[in-house]
Amino acid sequence: MNKRGFTLVELIVAIVILGIILTGVYSFFFNQEKFLRKQRQWSELNVASRKASTYISKELRNIGYCDRTGSGGVVHAFGIINGTVSSIKYSHDIYGDTLGMVDHPKDTHSIIISGDTLYIDNDFALDNIVSLEFTYVDTTDDTVTNVSEVNADGGWVLPMGSYPVEHISYLLKLSSPLSQYRDTITYQGLATLRNKRP
Repeated sequence: MNKRGFTLVELIVAIVILGIILTGVYSFFFNQEKFLRKQRQWSELNVASRKASTYISKELRNIGYCDRTGSGGVVHAFGIINGTVSSIKYSHDIYGDTLGMVDHPKDTHSIIISGDTLYIDNDFALDNIVSLEFTYVDTTDDTVTNVSEVNADGGWVLPMGSYPVEHISYLLKLSSPLSQYRDTITYQGLATLRNKRP
């Protein structure tokens, strides 16, 4: 530096150094914002998926449940209408006028995947679903597939020599809602049905 100020070379060097420092600061803040956005998305996905997982477990435990006594003191119970690896339709007698009958729309329930969306009782529950897999275990601890214990009216249709389902486990796998991330979350659940059907 001379008495008249900075030289042109000194100014250019200072501007280049300042540019390098500002680029580093900008990169740091940009990466932090990107990281925080990803964490916020995962947190929201975790909350929604935990709610869905908890609800699925609760619903599966109620399959076949009936807390109402029918004529002659008999407790009627329902079960799985159609259970596959990727979906389940089932009943439990909580509503309706006739004991032991599926006579109210709220007596029949379903958990299904359509595309990448989870629907519970035909209502949107969660999206970004990669897969949902159910495993059915009967009262003899055998794994069964394509379960059908009752018909849509609540009549027992389990074939002779078959046993009712006692446990249902599920595996719920979700992907990140942000397309640039390929991370997944997996939830596992196990539900023991509340009552032993006939």
